[in-house]
Amino acid sequence: MAPRSEEQYRETIRSAIDCTMPQCILPELGAAKKGKVREIYFVQDKVLMLTNDRVSAFDFVLDNSIPFKGMVLSQISEWAMQQTADICPNALVASPDPNVVVQKKMKNTMVECIVRGYLWGSMAAAYEKNERNFCGLKIQDGLMRFQKLDEPLFTPTTKAEVGHDENMTLAEVEAQLPGMSQKLKELSLKLYARGVERMRERG
Repeated sequence: MAPRSEEQYRETIRSAIDCTMPQCILPELGAAKKGKVREIYFVQDKVLMLTNDRVSAFDFVLDNSIPFKGMVLSQISEWAMQQTADICPNALVASPDPNVVVQKKMKNTMVECIVRGYLWGSMAAAYEKNERNFCGLKIQDGLMRFQKLDEPLFTPTTKAEVGHDENMTLAEVEAQLPGMSQKLKELSLKLYARGVERMRERG
């Protein structure tokens, strides 16, 4: 089969613009925990995560949905877990549908482990307001938005149930998770490095 052109992909998306999935309710699985872009069902020792087509930006769910967005996000999650299982055993069990990932039920650390290799996102916004301390790390002067950093930085945040995630220092992570902060940092940096490696292979 010949590869599809960019215009063919665009036409597929245009034709489905009114056929998005803003949510998915499966009453036979019980009550769902509703995230920004997922419905999460807990079934015995498994977690069924259904990724919908909602769009979240800076912790706000936007009004419009994007066709196939849930499928793409779910399959990226599955791919990433497959690519990094040798670094860190993960919760992936199966993906029975393009929008669905089934995982083992595990305890949430309530810390979002973020690694930044570039000055971007909320870090760039803070930097442009002349803030030079981010998540307890001193950031050098003279950087520009999107500039590559000298080395990747571990910049964790809280994993808020509601509202905004808040930046954390490594000491705050340690206070919340005694004995785990350094391991979380090391694993996060290794996972980031694997992602860089995989993207470099693809140009």
